[in-house]
Amino acid sequence: MPWTKKDYPASMKNLPDEVRNKAIEIANALLEERNMDEGIAIATATSRAKDWAANRGKESEAPEGASRKSDVKKHGEDRYVTPHGDEWAVKKEKGKKEEMFSTKKEAVKEAKQEAKESNASVTIQGKHGRIEQRQSFNPNRRHRNRSKRLKVER
Repeated sequence: MPWTKKDYPASMKNLPDEVRNKAIEIANALLEERNMDEGIAIATATSRAKDWAANRGKESEAPEGASRKSDVKKHGEDRYVTPHGDEWAVKKEKGKKEEMFSTKKEAVKEAKQEAKESNASVTIQGKHGRIEQRQSFNPNRRHRNRSKRLKVER
């Protein structure tokens, strides 16, 4: 069911008009193009619309007191643990410099600590470059399973 500026999900009622309109546009596109479940489309569209507003210096939340703020928009640079010869490297999302470690365990520990401090994610590769694990350190997901282990094909 396509939503309009006057008929939209109740969860979008406390968004500023401009952000709500963007969320409606995104949600309608997700439903049409990806045949996505309504609940997932609403949550995804709301988050993307808030990101859109934040990236343009616009207010992404309703005025203080209108609703509780639950979506942290300060996402740090993600970390990647990758094999590098006989060593392991931790690289920031947009960085060119890699920090080297002699063991994978040390590299993973450092990457997780840095990601936790900056509300980022960690992607860990195996020795042949395959992604083994992704973990998000978003404070809004504290009580959910934050780690997603990927099945490694051999």
